[in-house]
Amino acid sequence: MGGPDAGVLDWRGILADVRAHLPPAQAAAGAVRGSLRWLEAEMRARGANPASVRNIVYRDIGTPADKTALVAILTDLAREAGRPPPTVSLPAAPARLPDELELLGRSKKRAYKQFLAGVRAGRMPRMIVTGRRGAGKTVLLDHLALALTAEGVPVLRLSLAGDVAAQWPAPPAAGRSFAALAAAQAEAARAALVGREGVLLARVTTDLNWAAEPPRLPDGTPVSAAVWATEHLLRRAPAGLAVVLALEDAAGVEAHWPAGGAELIELHPPTPAEARAYLMARLGIGRAAADALVRETGRNLDRLTLLASVGRGEAGQGESGAARLLADPDIRALAAALAGLSVVALPDAVPDAALCAALGSPPAALPAHARALLSGSPALGWTPADVLLAALPLVPAAEAQAAARRLVAVFEGHEQETAPELSGFSLAALTLLQDWPALAAQISRRPDDARHLPPLWAAIRGSRDKSGASAEALEILARALATHHAGRGEYGDPRARDALFTLLESPRDPVRAWARVKLAESSVDAGNFEAARGQLAHPDLTHLLSESSASWPASSWTVAAQADALLVQAALARWSGDLEAATRAAGDPRTAQGGPRAALWRGLIAKDAGHWPEALSALQSVPPSSPLLSARARYQEGDLRLRLGQPAAALRALEDAAERLPRAGGSAEETARVLARAATAQRRLGHPQEGLTLLGRALGLISSPVSPQETRPQDSRPREDALPRARLLSEGLPILLALGRPDEALAQAAAALGLLSGVLTVSGSRQAEAEYRLRRTQYRLALAYLTRGIGLPYLYPFCGPRRDHPDLAQARTLLDRLLRPAVDSSQPDREQVLTFDMLLTRALADPAPAPALHFAERALAMTDHAYAAAQAHAIRAEAHLRADRTGSALADINRAHTMLRRVALGVGGSDPLSDTHAADPGLAAQLLALEVRATIGEGAGALLWLRTALQDPALHPFRAGVWREAGRALEAHHPGAAGELQRIYPAARLARVDALRVRDRLWVLESETGLQD
Repeated sequence: MGGPDAGVLDWRGILADVRAHLPPAQAAAGAVRGSLRWLEAEMRARGANPASVRNIVYRDIGTPADKTALVAILTDLAREAGRPPPTVSLPAAPARLPDELELLGRSKKRAYKQFLAGVRAGRMPRMIVTGRRGAGKTVLLDHLALALTAEGVPVLRLSLAGDVAAQWPAPPAAGRSFAALAAAQAEAARAALVGREGVLLARVTTDLNWAAEPPRLPDGTPVSAAVWATEHLLRRAPAGLAVVLALEDAAGVEAHWPAGGAELIELHPPTPAEARAYLMARLGIGRAAADALVRETGRNLDRLTLLASVGRGEAGQGESGAARLLADPDIRALAAALAGLSVVALPDAVPDAALCAALGSPPAALPAHARALLSGSPALGWTPADVLLAALPLVPAAEAQAAARRLVAVFEGHEQETAPELSGFSLAALTLLQDWPALAAQISRRPDDARHLPPLWAAIRGSRDKSGASAEALEILARALATHHAGRGEYGDPRARDALFTLLESPRDPVRAWARVKLAESSVDAGNFEAARGQLAHPDLTHLLSESSASWPASSWTVAAQADALLVQAALARWSGDLEAATRAAGDPRTAQGGPRAALWRGLIAKDAGHWPEALSALQSVPPSSPLLSARARYQEGDLRLRLGQPAAALRALEDAAERLPRAGGSAEETARVLARAATAQRRLGHPQEGLTLLGRALGLISSPVSPQETRPQDSRPREDALPRARLLSEGLPILLALGRPDEALAQAAAALGLLSGVLTVSGSRQAEAEYRLRRTQYRLALAYLTRGIGLPYLYPFCGPRRDHPDLAQARTLLDRLLRPAVDSSQPDREQVLTFDMLLTRALADPAPAPALHFAERALAMTDHAYAAAQAHAIRAEAHLRADRTGSALADINRAHTMLRRVALGVGGSDPLSDTHAADPGLAAQLLALEVRATIGEGAGALLWLRTALQDPALHPFRAGVWREAGRALEAHHPGAAGELQRIYPAARLARVDALRVRDRLWVLESETGLQD
């Protein structure tokens, strides 16, 4: 295995030969060992540039160091494959040149080598390098400094650009002669060099001046910067100091050279070919992309090398790397704009609108190298935050503040038209400016902007002015922050607690009262109702809630505290099952000041109280201008419509809420709950697989993934996500059952019960919620046994058994343990709903018709809306059919149909739904199956009627199940079943299914018909 010298090396041939002889097991994993990606990883591990691999292999473009590293890797790989190592002749170099000089021109290599050789030989070389901006002067000085410092040579760097009066003070010009000014300049230079040894590297630009005074020779004659530097830094340098002067223009310096003591080398920008090869090697980009960057950067070496250092992950590392970034004026402007937007941390992506406002010009107007820095490189794995993080603290405060002011001016001038994401950056800019009144004013105008406050809170608290105006602004901000966290249920968040205790320290009574209400809210959320009542009884609040509170000044704090306190009282009454008191508190006129939040609470309480039209009206009145609250209202509306038998409308509302919640600042747990309810709506519509997908998304939002079998018995401490995760696992059980996977459902039920048991072992937070979820999961466990005992998927039509089974007995045992002897009307609403569901399931779990009728009638006595009545009548009709009471069954079926038509008309008949499939199609399919069972004596006529009824597209997911029940009834109860089929189907079609039982012939043939339809 051999190859030609570097430069014409057959890299691809060498690599192909090695890979062809790798052991089979490894060759089969070609995407790993020996692949280009594997080579890139090996290059990275050995400190070489991984981006160079493809350019070396395909184009033979790369630095000698990278080529040497790749040859070493190929040698190791060849040894492993049992092949001789590649014979490669790479150019030997006693001292490796920096990549920028290796690839970017002879003049820079010559200057670098010549100067270093002189220093190493003990001579004190003097050199002048010239060239326009971007020719590579700074790059050359940087690498000389690195090389000399590594060898222990003292290096003095001077940068003389623009006005240097602050750096090298000179006396004021007033009253001074030109000669005196010249002498002062000369003394400044002498003082900088006196006693110095080693090397001076000086960069001098043409705009050098002292407070607008030009450089002068000792006689006072004004001269160019180049001539002045040659005179004072080169000619007058101490004998023990080697010097490199980097000048933009060397005109006129010849007369000031020490005789034979300095060499002039002109540096040229890289050629297009050099620049292209350099970028391809260092950034790992293709020819076209490299050509575009070369054109846009104008072959400016400073910009090219800056981009390359970013690609290597060097730019922005430490203060020196950050200073190098900020030396570029375009990047400095970009960094200043970002510093004005990022009080806490630089985001990975900044919207163009925000950046444009802070920059004062469109980001697209930035030069190519700055745009490349701003966009990052996903392929090479770095973001703008990676590179600019170290540079932001070095941006002068005045520049960052100027950028912040520009953004605030744009936001305030076009607040209604600006993109929503600009509001958060406006808050960050105001925090940087410490303009607390303006910050409080924006939050007061736009309450939902409080979602941007949490990361700013530490800066607000740490830097605030103690004056009265700032103290008032701080209270407004603390209130907004606490409200934001309370809205997300994050009462325990340290920032929320800090904000509340900040308010409790206020000298103003209404402010402390409002904070007490929020503490009471947090206790309600934790299920600690006694603590909540204690907070409401605190002296800060008792007068506020009394009849005499009208004497209090009607400040916004007072009004808000009264409204929120009444809502807390309503919540306490709601949780205790006193819906009358809850309705009274939520309906108090003072809660109207609670705005959208009060409307949401009125909707919740009306929903629990069974006042469906009022609930929907209140929920739909929450305006979109409150994104978080309106998204929550949509969730509650969807949940209510599910309960009322309108799954299609429910799914629309729930999907809308799930899409809006994350944008509005809702928590991951909250979004997961919404997705889980949307999954239930999909199941009810006959799409359990889509429901399972939604449930998977929901589980993915909850931290610490756990398998359904994991109950963590080894850890007695419940995870923080145990309760929400158990809730999602429990919600998914009927979906698994609808898919015909009862064994998986049993395992998942065990996992959920294990998590809930762990929560209940720890006193305090959310105990009432955990106890309810435990009972609901135990009910769903019974449902799993019922489904497995009947042997059918839990999808309508779902009818009771004709014979008993051990799984059915287990289901009955679980349900009897959960059901109370009599329905307690004082139960909380959700407990009554759970009891109703258990009664219906208990009726289905008993093969004996009499007990099934008993439980169905108990459920019917609990119904409080049309859909519940339709469900109960359907279950009782099914029990009647098993008892061969066809007349009673048909009466219940007709009553259920009537109830289902009411569901389609909407709540209270006042809001008919827009589509024709509004009512629960699954329950409609159940009623069709029961009706054909009751009328199967009509034979072919009943079957033809059923075929017409099943044309509704909403019923398609349930058609197979309905025909399954029709076939069973035909086979069991019609003596001429086969003849009835002959009246409906052609002989040829019947002949194809002749070997099947009558019941199976029917659903197979109708399945074919459905496909044809």
